[in-house]
This record gives sequence, structure tokens and C-alpha cells, in this order.
Amino acid sequence: MRGRSFYRRRPRRYSGPPFWLLAMAAAVIVLLLLWAGTRRTVEVSMEYEMPTQPPYTVALDAGHGGMDTGAEGYLDEVVLCEQTVDALYNLLALDDNFVPVRTRPNGEKYSVDERVETAAQRKACLLMSIHGNSDGDSSSHGFECFPTPPGRVWSQESMAFAQCIAQQMEQAGHRLRGTNGIRFAYYEGKRKILVDSEDDRVRELKSFGILEKAPCPAVLVEQGFVTNAQDAENWASPEGCERAAQVYYQAICQYFGTQPMV
Repeated sequence: MRGRSFYRRRPRRYSGPPFWLLAMAAAVIVLLLLWAGTRRTVEVSMEYEMPTQPPYTVALDAGHGGMDTGAEGYLDEVVLCEQTVDALYNLLALDDNFVPVRTRPNGEKYSVDERVETAAQRKACLLMSIHGNSDGDSSSHGFECFPTPPGRVWSQESMAFAQCIAQQMEQAGHRLRGTNGIRFAYYEGKRKILVDSEDDRVRELKSFGILEKAPCPAVLVEQGFVTNAQDAENWASPEGCERAAQVYYQAICQYFGTQPMV
């Protein structure tokens, strides 16, 4: 019986792109698709109607976070931010007219986009970003706040909220910086430009990221100077943060036209 004839075939050589290059291209495509999906989610979540009656969702944004401790003075700025948000969150949670939402957990660093996305997903109708100020001159002191600048979607509503805050802060005995404690902030490169609220010209320069991207009326507050002894004691200590939270709560009630509990 004749045996089968076996012969070894020479393997065909692959002449296309290297496999590592194909794998890298595939990974890039997957990442781009995931990024696009995330972008769609954020853009869609931005589109919602503001409620006309309670409960109102209020997003509370504690500035900085994680390794970013903010300005340094008699205490780190992030301590003022988180303690004030804690106190204000508790006040709002006790009031059936409001649903407070944190844009980030204490002790963690979230990007501006992540904070804005949290506010949008929860359909916030007001956003308050809390910060502390600093200056090389330890005599600098007082309060100032920054609403969404002119020409943006929520500019008028943000200004109305800022006016409530400044009015309540003045009644509480805090010094208002500038003309009335309300300013607009813009960036020209790395240089920050501050103008009083009477200058309502529409500028193409960008303001604080949280204000530019907020899905609702928003105000960033500079609660006091952590580099000033009096401000640090009156508005940045645990008692001072509680005092500031009471002021903000009153301002939020004034803005929405609700009756404060206390």
C-alpha cells in the first residue's frame, strides 16, 4: 500500500501593519467612543427645565479638594470650603423646600467638568461654589462674590442670587469688598481681571470654569481672607463657617421666595 505523501508548506508571511500598531489603533478608537459617549451624556443632562415650585435642588460646591488645599493662611482654604458646605448642607436638608447636593465628597479632588456633571445629573436649579480668599497683605479682608458674567445664559438669575448673598452678608456685619461685594472675574491668559458689577459689558474672556459651565444660575463666593486674622476667626473657624452657612441659607430662601426655618 502506497503511503501518503507529506510535505511541509512554507508559512505565508504577514505583510500588513505590525500587530502592536493595530492593537494601539483599536485601543484609541475604543477610548474615543467612550469619550464621545460621556460627552453626549453630559450635553443631554444639561437640558432640563427649572422647577417653579419646591423642592429646589441646590448644588453645593466646596472649592479645591484632595491634595489641592487652596490658599494657605491661618488655615487651609479647603477647610473653610468643606466645613461651610457641611453646615449649609445640613440646613438645607432640614428644610423641605430644598434638596442639597454635593458636587464632590469631602477630601477628594474632582474636576470642574465632574462637578458640573453632578449638578446637571441631579437637575440643580442653583449652584453655589464656596471659596476663601488670600493676599500677601494680611490687612486685606472682607467678602466678595462672583455671579455668572453678562452675556451667558444664566447671567441675570445669577446676579439676582449674588445680590441676595451680598445683602445678607452685609446685614451679618461682614465687610463687602468693592462697590457692593459683587464682581465679575475674567482671565486674560493667566492674569485675572476683576471688575465691579456695574461694569456689565459682555466680554469674550472666560470667567471661572464652574460659572462658565454651570447648567443653572451660579455664584462663586470668597467667604473671607484666610490670611487675615479677623476674617479667619469670624468666617473661617468652625463657628465662622456655621455663621456663613446661616447667611447663605437665608440668601437661598430669599432668592426662591421661601420662608426660612430659623
